[in-house]
Amino acid sequence: MKSSLKKYGVFLKYFSVSILSFVIDITLFTSFNTFFKIDEFISTIMARVISSPINFLLNKQKVFKSDTKIKPALVKYFTLVVIQMFISGVLVDGICEYVTFNAVFIKVPVEICLFIINYLIQKYLIFKKQNS
Repeated sequence: MKSSLKKYGVFLKYFSVSILSFVIDITLFTSFNTFFKIDEFISTIMARVISSPINFLLNKQKVFKSDTKIKPALVKYFTLVVIQMFISGVLVDGICEYVTFNAVFIKVPVEICLFIINYLIQKYLIFKKQNS
């Protein structure tokens, strides 16, 4: 029971940090795309450049309580960010070409789909425990 609570506790912390990061990211994306009329792909990049350092620090220190060295973790994390940003940007931009929905309504389900994959990659590859 205690190990289940610990396992789900980490996921709940990850979820909370992800929600905060998502709110920052989607607010920035919406501002860039809707108010400044910047296209979806560039808006995705700009929003992620601002939100990802916050997400990295919170995940390393609060969620995974990782003792991994900062430089290797940063390289892995930002490699993941670039790949995810590219996938998100391409999917949102591509889907927007075929549907008449606002880009924000496309971005939300795309990001939800990438959420679980990112959790697993961060937990097992980026912030894994050194003594595990």
